[in-house]
Formats: sequence, structure tokens, C-alpha cells
Amino acid sequence: MEPSSRSNRRPWAKRVLTLFLSLVLGAGMLLPAAAYTWNPFYDISPSDWYYDDVINAVQSGLVNGKTETLFCPDEYLTYAEAVKLAACLNQLWWDGTVTLENGQPWYQPYADYCFDTGIIYDAYDWEDFATRGRFLALFAGALPASALSGINTIPDESIPDVSLYDPDGWSIYTLYRAGIVQGDKTHACRPWDYIKRSEVAAILTRMMDPSSRLSFTTAAYDDGWTYSYYEEPAAAPEPEEPVYEITVDFFGREDMTFYTKGTTLGMLLSENGIALEDGDVPSVDLWNDWLAEDMTVTVDRYETVYEDVPQFVPHTNEEIEVDTIPRGDINMLEEGVDGESIMHYTVVYKNGAEIERRLDWEEPVTAMVPARYEIGVGGTFVGGDGVTYSYSWRKMCKATYYNIYGNTYSGNYVSTRTVATNFDYIPLGTRMYIKNDRYDFGYRVSEDTGHLDPWQVDIWMPDDDPNAPLMSQEGLVKDMWVYFLD
Repeated sequence: MEPSSRSNRRPWAKRVLTLFLSLVLGAGMLLPAAAYTWNPFYDISPSDWYYDDVINAVQSGLVNGKTETLFCPDEYLTYAEAVKLAACLNQLWWDGTVTLENGQPWYQPYADYCFDTGIIYDAYDWEDFATRGRFLALFAGALPASALSGINTIPDESIPDVSLYDPDGWSIYTLYRAGIVQGDKTHACRPWDYIKRSEVAAILTRMMDPSSRLSFTTAAYDDGWTYSYYEEPAAAPEPEEPVYEITVDFFGREDMTFYTKGTTLGMLLSENGIALEDGDVPSVDLWNDWLAEDMTVTVDRYETVYEDVPQFVPHTNEEIEVDTIPRGDINMLEEGVDGESIMHYTVVYKNGAEIERRLDWEEPVTAMVPARYEIGVGGTFVGGDGVTYSYSWRKMCKATYYNIYGNTYSGNYVSTRTVATNFDYIPLGTRMYIKNDRYDFGYRVSEDTGHLDPWQVDIWMPDDDPNAPLMSQEGLVKDMWVYFLD
């Protein structure tokens, strides 16, 4: 209904309805639905027809789960919850805000509002479960006709189980034509069935998001038969309904056994004043699975916790291959430092046993520093004489020369392969190759010694060696690469 006193108001409030709907349908929930970026509910899966609608409604803020991990898609909505939804929708549409608050009883202000605005004309048994027909009538009256424009061809009397002349018929046809609902495979509405939370989520999503509305058509109903009325024969007495033994196996508390006629687990527990605790998930559907045989129903306990686990991060080693230290020697450049992180996990337990662990993020505490060291690997080169030499390492040494003739310390007579060294650093008999960018003194052997610096090489050259004048002219001390041969 569109009250005439509000005809000039702008219905801009539909853009912010989602800010309030989750407070209505999910009152008392633990976690705001818009915080979810993944499906947190154990009782819905992608194979359910309502999966996308529920997830979209939760992520959009239209509804919340019953708990952090349970949506309870098959639980029914009461008339009290339905009338609160309808009142808040209507007030927010026309006034741009919701000022209604709970009263005594809590739903009375919402019922009064709906009476005053013409959304409803009759009182309901507010604590009873709402039927689909009555719920659709409430929602059809909560928004103006402009918000429920028809997009589908739905002829009169084409919904198999709803006539336009039924109490809620016109409202149901309005929502069919607007693409809010379409019924089952035959487009039957089942107006006397109780409406479920999963169905409410789907309806809310389509009312708030026109792009999600359903496109379909129905044909005028005509079964081709001509009916005549006759008096029904008296029905035979129904046999006495059997009594079944139902055992409920709870995790963490005492099992219970009941003797009852056919029922649902939800009705059985409610009749006996028993409530499921947060995280309890029964092995049968709470309201839709009919218990009509002797059986045991298990109730598992799911718990989600968040754990922070320190984790040691051993340092890595960075190895640098060089030829400036002897092959196989190691020269430490930087000591490694072990690191530490805190791993933040979401952990799910079933009946006290861990069934899922997901790493949410890693928080570094102490950075890991790799150890860096040099390792000698030697190498090969081609000398000025065309020979390929293999060496263990090489070192830049101070080089001098001398031309004294006679026997060396080793007893050998001096030759063009003789070099004198400090035996504490370059032992007698050490084989080497001496050169730099300008000079190439070739293959040499430590055969002589004298008063020499630690890594000095004193190269013997004959008087006629062409390098001798150059060494004299340019200075006696030269930096030479000394290759220590294998």
C-alpha cells in the first residue's frame, strides 16, 4: 500500500535498506555478515538450490547466520519476525530511516505500524511459524507498486495452487509477475507451507536487487476436465500411528532416548524443552527430516578457534664460489641469524578433534638473515706457453727480481723457473704460475729463500732476460697474480 500522505516523498531509501535488514532477520547474531569472504557455514553447500542466494544475502548484509558457523537454512520464520521485516522495510522506504524499536511484547510496535499503514488488517498468532502465502502478502504490501513492476507474463489463475480470489492471491500474483518468486518446478506456490530462512534470503535478495529477479512465464491453468460435485464417502478410520524409539546421541552431554510418534528432531527437542548449543549440528535436518522409525540421531559439536603459533625460521646459507682462497677452504663473510614468525590459524574442531586448519596470515617477528661465506673452487687458465694449467687458488703478491747466479736453497742451480719465497707462507717446492696484465713469468717453483716478506715472490731472471731492464726502469716491486697450481 502507498499511503497518500507520503505520495510526494522520494523512495531513495531503497539504496540503504541493506544497512538495516540484517538487524531484523539476524538479530542477536555474533558476526556481521558482510565480513565473510568465504562460506563459513557447515550446513549449506554449493549443491543446495539456495546456496548463491544465501551467500549473496549474507555478503550484502541482508541476513546473518544463526551462529558463526551455522545458517540454519531450514528453520522457519515466525509471524513476529516477518512483521518486523515488513515494518522496517516500509518505514525505511518512505522515511529514509528506521525509528521503530522493540516494545512489550517486543514485536508489538511493528505490528501496530503495519496496522496503521495498511500493510495488514488482521492480527496473527505472532509466535507461530509464518506460512508462505501470508509472508508473501506481508512483503507485497511492504513496498509500493513502483518497486514491484511486472516483468513476467503470469495470466490470471495460472498458478496451480493459488487463485486470484484466495485471501493472499493478488499479492502472490504480484510477486510472481515481479520475478520475486516462481514456486516449484510446476510454479506451484505451496501457500500453506511454512517459509524457511533459505527462502527468505532468496526473496530479500530479489527484492533488493532487481538484476537478480527471475524471468519466466506460466500458462493459464486448464486440465481439460469437466467436474461434477458428489458427496465424498465416509473415510475409513485411520490406523493407530506407531510409536518409535528415538535416541539422540549428543557430544559432550548425556544421550537421551524418547518414545514418540512420527515427528521431526526440532519438534521432539522443543516439546521436551531441550535446546541445541552453539556449534551443535545434528545428523538429520532439524525440521524437514521425518523421524518415522527406530533410530539414533547423532549431534556433533563444531567449534572454530583462532590459534597463534610461534614458528622458528632457520637461516639459509649463501655460498659464493671464489678462486682467491685455497680450493675447499671457507671464508665466512657474515654469520647467519635465525628468524621467528607467528603463524595465525583458523582451526575447526569436530567433537574435540581437529578437522581443518587454515593459515590466515604469517606475522614476522624477527627477520631471518642468511649466512654468507666464500668457498674456494680453484680454476683453470691457459698460460703464455699455450699450456692449460689447473690451480687451487690465486693471490695478488708483491714481486721482485734478482739475478745472482749459483745454487739455490734447494741445491739446484738457478734457472728460469726459480723463485725465492718466505717458506712460512709459500713452502719450498710450491708450484706456481706468475703473471699480471703486463708481465708473464710463466711456470715457477719455490726453490730459494731469503729475507722476504710473507707473500713476496723474488723472481730469478738471467742478465739477458728482456723483462729485467723493464723491471729496473719501472721499479723493482710489482703486483703479480700468483696461481698456486694443483
